[in-house]
Amino acid sequence: MRQPTRKTAVLLAIPVVLVIAQVALVAAIPEETPQQAQQQSQEIRCPGEQMGVQATGEYLNRPVPEFVVNGEPWGGAYWQAGMRSYWHCRTGGQLLSVWEGEGRTQKRGERVTTLRKGESSWAGPGEEHWHGSSPHAAAQFLQGSPTPSTTLWMEEVSDTDYLGNGIGMETRAEFLRTGVREQRR
Repeated sequence: MRQPTRKTAVLLAIPVVLVIAQVALVAAIPEETPQQAQQQSQEIRCPGEQMGVQATGEYLNRPVPEFVVNGEPWGGAYWQAGMRSYWHCRTGGQLLSVWEGEGRTQKRGERVTTLRKGESSWAGPGEEHWHGSSPHAAAQFLQGSPTPSTTLWMEEVSDTDYLGNGIGMETRAEFLRTGVREQRR
């Protein structure tokens, strides 16, 4: 039997460290009542609305069975090549880590970031962002948020932003002006 290389061991350790960090983060958050969670949601400024997942293409909720937290597979999402979420924010923030493939994420006002297997990104509470696959490869994400956390959805990610040529400000201005979520093609 072939022994794992040092690089493989390091790559396998990265997600474990991320889980430990997330568990510690969640454990440090005091229990909140539903009323406190609603108040927190109202305090986070984000021009979105609560609704089901908004995505360009099909969003597949696919937990990662190899990653178990409290006896359950950790939450995940699968994106086929070229697919991505709409702009959104989470009142508790969101941790994203690519388990397989090649993903993309972008925070409002910044350039797109490409994430490969084992790489992660954190969007803080109320920070507008999106995530999905790259144009040429699917991506399986491990994702989580400290609880309770509400997701607020905004507009569709433009091709300009998705391809790395924008910072998400034009679509935001248009969404705030018109309230239209879908991009004109």
